Amino acid sequence: MPRYVRPAHDEFVEEAIDAFGNRARVAVLSYVRRHGPCTRGEIAAALSIAPPTTSNHLAALETAGLIVSAPARDQAKSGQWVRYSVVPERVAELYQALGRELGQNED
Repeated sequence: MPRYVRPAHDEFVEEAIDAFGNRARVAVLSYVRRHGPCTRGEIAAALSIAPPTTSNHLAALETAGLIVSAPARDQAKSGQWVRYSVVPERVAELYQALGRELGQNED
């Protein structure tokens, strides 16, 4: 069986691939960016994604610094709605890193 070779990329490029390399994750990020602070349920309903799957994508995006939650997920009380917002500077940072890797900024 062939061995999978993982090309070496800098940290920002790896993070961009992890974040932008999943269609559902990109859809979640795009929805939150367009519709402002929103809850997991709103996102799940709008995108027809199961709430647990939505939670997994939100957690990955939050770990990558692309979204923030208010209140923080680990500080939310039972029954309290957590709203998610995009961190536009971080989205731009990873988007630009991926563009550089693909030769977008070469003359």
